[in-house]
Parts: sequence; structure tokens; C-alpha cells
Amino acid sequence: MTRRYGEADASPGAAAALILVLAAAASAAPNLPPRRRTPLLAWLRAASYRVDYTPEPTAHESAGPHGAGVRTWYDPVLVEDLRAGRTTFRKGAAMVKELHGGNGELAGWAVMRKVRPRSGTGGGWLFFETFDPTGRGATLGRGNPTCTGCHRLGTDYLRSTFRP
Repeated sequence: MTRRYGEADASPGAAAALILVLAAAASAAPNLPPRRRTPLLAWLRAASYRVDYTPEPTAHESAGPHGAGVRTWYDPVLVEDLRAGRTTFRKGAAMVKELHGGNGELAGWAVMRKVRPRSGTGGGWLFFETFDPTGRGATLGRGNPTCTGCHRLGTDYLRSTFRP
């Protein structure tokens, strides 16, 4: 069979190759915390961050207002930025802090996601926190003053001392 210039190859092999390319591209997509409450809670409950984020070795006592115990997980962008010595993180940098109750059980999460290249007065970061795995009473917003009040003292709003 002779094909003319511009005709698509409809062979099963070409279709399979296209599917593999698309699947590889989808799996290479960044695993970022969603920006809206309902998808974010679903993403957190599924522990999606545990797939490719770098965790602190163990949970430990919180140094701030995040509950009894915490364990922080950094996304690959934040890990790269920290290892490169950047003091302003790139858009896409993210972290998830698991919040543990006095009994050690998961009680909620705190999330930071850099949504703009510049942090400004915190508006370049999306902040989320809930002390209830159902998300009741959750705080969510860009540049949320409840969060930026403390986080402005950190390196580009990151207060955790964990360095991978």
C-alpha cells in the first residue's frame, strides 16, 4: 500500500505508539496540589503527594501552630530549588505537612503551593490548612493573612527547617 504525503498511518502499531507517548506525557505532568477545596481534599485523602514528594524522615513535634506532630513532604520542584540554594522558589514549588493529633493519627494537612513566580506579600502562594480530614473549618486562599503572618519570616514563605 502506498501512502500519499500527509496521510495518517492508521496501523495498530502507530496507534499503540501514540497511546504510549500520551501516557508518558500524562505521567510526567506535575503532581501539584489542586487549587480548589474539594479536589484538594480528595488529592490529600488519596495521599497523592506520597507518590513523588520527598518526606521528612519521621513525624516530629510541631514548632508552630500546626498541632501536636507534623511530617512535611516536598514536591520535586521545591527539592530542586532547595538543593540549588534558591531563596525564591519557582512557580510549582509545593509542600504538604501532615498534621498528627496527640495519639499520632493523621488529623489534617497544611499545604503550600507557589502559584505565581513572585511571592509578593504572600499572594504568590496558595495556603490550605485543616485539622479535620473531612475539611470542615478549612482555611484556603492565596496570601491568606492567617498563614502569611508567620510564613513571611521564612525563606520565600517556607518555615520548615527540613532540607532534603
